Amino acid sequence: MLYSEFLSSGGRTISGAMLGAVLLITITAPGVGLASSCPSVADPQGINTSQPYQLDLADYENQIGRKLALNENQLFADQVKSGALPAVSERVPEDALVYMPYDDCGKYGGTLRGLSKALESGTSEILSWRHVNLVRLSDDLQTLVPNVAKLWEWNEDFSSITITLRKGHKWSDGTPFTSDDVVFYIDDLIKNKELHSTVPSVWMVGGKPVEVIKIDDQKFRLDFAAPYPGLLHYLATGGSYFAAYAPKQHYMKYHIKYNPNADVEAKAAGFESWVQRFGLIWHKWKDAENITPHAMTRPTLESHIIELETNTQRRQYVSNPYYFKVDTAGNQLPYIDRHHERFLDQELFVLSILNGEVDQKAQTVGLSNYPVLKEGEEKGDYYLQLPPGNVGPPIVFNQTIKDPRMRAVYGDVRFRKAMSLAINRAELNDVLWFDLGRPEQALPLGVPFVTDADRNYMIEYDTAAANKLLDEMGMKRGSDGMRLHPDGKPFNILWEHSLQFSTSTEFTTLVREYWMAVGINVTLKEVTSQLTREKATNSTSDINMEWDVPFEPNLISQIDYYIPPYGDIGPLVGVQWRDWIVTSGATGEEPPAWAKRLFELSEVWKTVLPGSDRYMDIGREMVRINLDNMVIIGTVADLPGPTVVSNKLRNVTKWTVQNYNYGRTYPFRPDQWYYVK
Repeated sequence: MLYSEFLSSGGRTISGAMLGAVLLITITAPGVGLASSCPSVADPQGINTSQPYQLDLADYENQIGRKLALNENQLFADQVKSGALPAVSERVPEDALVYMPYDDCGKYGGTLRGLSKALESGTSEILSWRHVNLVRLSDDLQTLVPNVAKLWEWNEDFSSITITLRKGHKWSDGTPFTSDDVVFYIDDLIKNKELHSTVPSVWMVGGKPVEVIKIDDQKFRLDFAAPYPGLLHYLATGGSYFAAYAPKQHYMKYHIKYNPNADVEAKAAGFESWVQRFGLIWHKWKDAENITPHAMTRPTLESHIIELETNTQRRQYVSNPYYFKVDTAGNQLPYIDRHHERFLDQELFVLSILNGEVDQKAQTVGLSNYPVLKEGEEKGDYYLQLPPGNVGPPIVFNQTIKDPRMRAVYGDVRFRKAMSLAINRAELNDVLWFDLGRPEQALPLGVPFVTDADRNYMIEYDTAAANKLLDEMGMKRGSDGMRLHPDGKPFNILWEHSLQFSTSTEFTTLVREYWMAVGINVTLKEVTSQLTREKATNSTSDINMEWDVPFEPNLISQIDYYIPPYGDIGPLVGVQWRDWIVTSGATGEEPPAWAKRLFELSEVWKTVLPGSDRYMDIGREMVRINLDNMVIIGTVADLPGPTVVSNKLRNVTKWTVQNYNYGRTYPFRPDQWYYVK
């Protein structure tokens, strides 16, 4: 079967997009008998499925030969009894999604405990516990499977996709979820020029924004000006944190298009405009919506909804009574009643884990903490997994920094290459990461067009070559041995770093020592993630580090990871270049030729078929451009990511990757975890 054939097969057998091969998941051989109480991945009991570990309710009922009786979570029993909530059979969609749990059908109750650094700092892991989107990447990390969407169908050239939603699906407040909520998201939020000065690049293809057409309440079509075969990969991986819909009925009263008094009402409430007010109660990054008290009234499709007003110490979520999934025994998911997110200084994470106060944690744990965490497994009542997917921190000199003196240095490729050659990666790997990684340049992972020569480009520890390049730049040494700026005045790098991205103070300290050894003076300053992002956005930081290294599924749909500014929340370099491109020169700064070429290639990249010759050619050229210009300096690759899992958690599979760009826990179905005391 060709790539075009299986991608247009209605979302029933969509898999292996990078390899162009179909993967039909059959839990057991055909000839199905009646299933007993709880078919699972471990014991499928004759249930067949063309999607990994899930199927639609009608398909499941057809296989078991009876209508599935739905069971109520006792958390909602009093509300159902009083009439505040309808029965579960009226809350779950007619087209409910049936999950086969990994081990067995779970028990209701419990609180899943997690840690984050602060609001908007290291929170994506806990967001991934509850978040959903139209589609999902299965735990094989290749197969695209339906989630909120029931099925889809592409046209022949991948420029148009028709998506069908689940009949009877409801928001957490009981209002219907329909195609109108997708149309509202696209037309009134993403394409609204007051809310977004430019349409986000993932919704721009062929130089034009997406067009959305409502077909009926359960069906809509997305039309693009050029082929866009990577759309579903975006929604299933890095875009899993950005739901492609919003509750229109809830937000209409705050939107100027639907409420002419929205601006007046916003000002009366103390806001500058309706736009400012709207930006605080709605955000494309779904976690940001759970900060203000408004979150208590905002409906969602997620497995858990905000239960208590957020403060600086914690956030707490409770099960969504209208969640759209059930297990094979008819129990509405999720099993776990509550999620508790505690905000804590990162330095205290390990102590909290050792004290048995955490049920699942991987984000920002850091490989350096592995020995003490491994030793404390029994005391903390948890076990550790070591899935791959991490890299050592990348380093990016800000070539577009506003300070002209620093820009003159950072903009010289000889300086960037010298700084790469001055890093002792072997020592970093040994001292910080127990020699478990591999020195490597910063590159996309798991892509077929990256070679060993690319991985090894200028990663050798060669202080003589580094010194030669700095000498050629005219950076002479002063009486103290430290190099001067080419203008003859003192030179100093201010390296403001956040532990979220540098992973440890030891990393920045060691790299500073390497650079000092070739005469480059560096001042280290630990700051918050929020400050690093603000300074990066405003082009006032010397060094930026927040690069989410892309894997192939991410790169297919989010080539922005590999072109300026190489990030959204935390741009690395070239914000002004990007602005110049998207406004056709009206704002920003004209990019250098190499950056212009990357922008040109990125537009073509979105339209090409993954795995094709053109795909390979573009990939190779983009890799070469980024390496030749040493835009992102890599350190170490192939690092495992310690993942803490409570011994009380069930239905937890073995992580095969631990990374933001795969949606962290999203492929591993946290909504079917359950908690035993």
